[in-house]
Amino acid sequence: MLSLDLMPNPDNSTSRNISWGPWIVLAIGVLLFLLGVARFILRRHFALIDVIHCALAVIPVGFLLLVFDYVLHHAKLVSVIPVFAAGVLIFSSPVFDVALGLALMGTFAGPSLNDWKDENQSHLSRG
Repeated sequence: MLSLDLMPNPDNSTSRNISWGPWIVLAIGVLLFLLGVARFILRRHFALIDVIHCALAVIPVGFLLLVFDYVLHHAKLVSVIPVFAAGVLIFSSPVFDVALGLALMGTFAGPSLNDWKDENQSHLSRG
């Protein structure tokens, strides 16, 4: 006779305990970053000015993410417009690929690092 402890409980499965959203955003960010780097490699030209362009493009890309978030929450049908604009920019500019990848990775890394720092401080205060 099987005990109830050996039966798998779908509510306690690992896939339900992991929040997949941030990991998907991180994966898309890494993919876009690598796409931009590959396009720079294929162009065989990457100078200091390209580094500056990539660093400065993070600011408007972050603003685009804020606009997309606002539009998504207030007018779902219109959210296609920022997605279309981002798609055009992804295909036209490797600088935008790198900047969008960095911005997406930063949106994941910032809160994760804060949580990790808070968790370490709580462990240090207990022990």
